[in-house]
Amino acid sequence: MDVVVLDLGSRYLRAGKADPWPNEKEPWVVTAAEATVRDHTAALPPATLAGQDAGGGGAAAAAAATGRLVHPIQQGSIVDWDVLEACVDHVLYDRIGWQRGKEGGLMLAEPNFISRDERERLCQLMFEVFNLSGYHAADQAVLSLYAVGRLNGTVIDIGYSKTDIVPVLDGLAQPSTAQRLPYGMHQLSQRLAEQLAARGIHLGSSSCGGGGGSSCGGGLQPFAASVALEGLTHSIVRVAGSSEDAAAAAAAAAAEPTTHTLPDGQTITIEREGVQLGEALMDGGQLGLDVSPLPQAVCTAATAQGDKDTRKTWLEGLLLCGSGSSVPGLGARLLRELRALSPPQLAPALCAVPQYMPEGTLRHAAWMGGAVLARVVYSQGSFISKADYDELGPAAVLRKCA
Repeated sequence: MDVVVLDLGSRYLRAGKADPWPNEKEPWVVTAAEATVRDHTAALPPATLAGQDAGGGGAAAAAAATGRLVHPIQQGSIVDWDVLEACVDHVLYDRIGWQRGKEGGLMLAEPNFISRDERERLCQLMFEVFNLSGYHAADQAVLSLYAVGRLNGTVIDIGYSKTDIVPVLDGLAQPSTAQRLPYGMHQLSQRLAEQLAARGIHLGSSSCGGGGGSSCGGGLQPFAASVALEGLTHSIVRVAGSSEDAAAAAAAAAAEPTTHTLPDGQTITIEREGVQLGEALMDGGQLGLDVSPLPQAVCTAATAQGDKDTRKTWLEGLLLCGSGSSVPGLGARLLRELRALSPPQLAPALCAVPQYMPEGTLRHAAWMGGAVLARVVYSQGSFISKADYDELGPAAVLRKCA
């Protein structure tokens, strides 16, 4: 079974073989979804991939001097198809090791909220540019539930630059009640940079003033500083038990600051920033956005439509996934506030990850679910074949992929 699973994320592309799986090594390709475009006037810009893995980025470090760094997927929307093609080409041929003319099948985890036209364009890209032997596609939210063995529930995907809340019923996403909050871990990193700058600490700057013995990442290039900031954000953000507890937790953190070492060896002191970022994750209004708090958005998505049994299924089958799913205290706080918002006969609950699933399932949930579905679809002979594509064209994806 030569099938590659590819998850199109705003920050990273995740790819790996659907078989043999599950194992602890997949997805074994996690590369930055970005490229350095050196000639933006060309129809198909020559591009070099910015990241060779999740922590790489040699080309991106020089992007400011040699070209324009482009992210083809922004907040879950495809904004540059040429660069996306270059990124996928790099993943399939350079990283996975496909040989041109001997391509296998592909299971694609499509971004949530993707349009019919975009689905068709992706299908066309895969067959006409990458010459696939077979193709199947499904929403990231649906695949995330497959990863934990479910067909029904509400997926809360906290990603790089957006948070998607998508109810799923019988293996089908319900876009009419789904919601997207325009912030994720990247926006929290930006807020942290602002908080540190207010204390005179500037990552990537040649000098900084920060008091209390703190020093900045003076030796870091812009891209490395960005990666360091993301890593720092993930390591310090935490959610208090309640909004009332947050003030006390912030005060305690300020009284006992922690020291963190950046990749260039410099140290930085963190005070109340971690707790404050946690509160911003719970309520995007603290980032200056006109959005509902996360618990309210989840409650609305899960209860705005459907009959009594459907609402119960959606609210009692919450899947918290994505890069922000591992934030300490997030799950407990979310359930606490959802229970206060929900009718007493409903008991909001988080989906558990089956014991047989690999570590990191929630972080890579869409990819993991894609690997599960790929094996089922392949065994049933339900991939879109070249003959199907020749007969139906790009619309084949609408006919054969729910």
